[in-house]
Amino acid sequence: MTTPGFQAYCRQKEDAALAAPLAGLTTIAEEAGGADLLSFGNGWTRRLFDGDFYRSAGPASPELPAVSLIVTQPDGQAVPRTLAVASSDAFGPTVPHLLHEGLTRVDADAVLGGLGAASSCNEVCSVWHPELVKLRAERGLPRHPVQVLVTNSCQTVFEGCLLLREPSLRVILVTRDSLVASARARLPDRPWVSVMGAGEPLDLRLALKQLREQGIAVVSAVGGRRVATTLLDAGLVTDLYVTVREPGSTASALSFYHGPPLVRRRLLAKAGRGAEGDIRFEHLVPPSVYAPGLRLGLRPSVLWR
Repeated sequence: MTTPGFQAYCRQKEDAALAAPLAGLTTIAEEAGGADLLSFGNGWTRRLFDGDFYRSAGPASPELPAVSLIVTQPDGQAVPRTLAVASSDAFGPTVPHLLHEGLTRVDADAVLGGLGAASSCNEVCSVWHPELVKLRAERGLPRHPVQVLVTNSCQTVFEGCLLLREPSLRVILVTRDSLVASARARLPDRPWVSVMGAGEPLDLRLALKQLREQGIAVVSAVGGRRVATTLLDAGLVTDLYVTVREPGSTASALSFYHGPPLVRRRLLAKAGRGAEGDIRFEHLVPPSVYAPGLRLGLRPSVLWR
């Protein structure tokens, strides 16, 4: 069953995706040889993305899902944004519609994000353009990824939350063990919403292990900063997708992170086309993704604070 409110939301998102004038991206560097990757795409995505889209074939540990993280820095400033969706005003239409609401999650079993502002509870993280919807279906995946909401406090007003009112969505609320009972009490008669305790204090590694036990093998993480920092600190990110506007850089986009140095190898670098020519997209992975005998000639990127 789908509620009228969710049907209207889906129509609005699909109409926006169809109306967006997508300029696309052009490959400026590709260093994927020897990497353990899965690639996917169709004629429409390959034309706009200038080739296949990649993700790591799996995490370092079989008990965890593969986790990608989207990081954006639209204005070249020192403080980035890690968002589910970059606005068209910040990047132009290609980044939000082809990447963030498209290729970065078209293969995801679940999308994971922090549950903070009330507006985040009304954002369904899915794919919307018909070509991307079709590609997701061809990969044997449900129409929408599982929506995983991480909250350390459960202070959000659940009653007005679109995600928690729509029976056709599968939603997992991740919180501290001590808040599980009270969260469940606030969600009566909503069997499509499950509440998961992930330790005390909240432990995202434990949460991801439990998600993997439930059959979730690929997770797209969309931030914000607390979730992003925790995932990076714990070494849980297998694919890092970074989008900036020049003169921003991948290192400056990650300036919010103050943990140990992040060592990543660059798989792809893309540049925007036409009026979006100052857009830069990079896909980075841990060195372990590459077969040991095939690393020569690949450029490591060491991303400090």
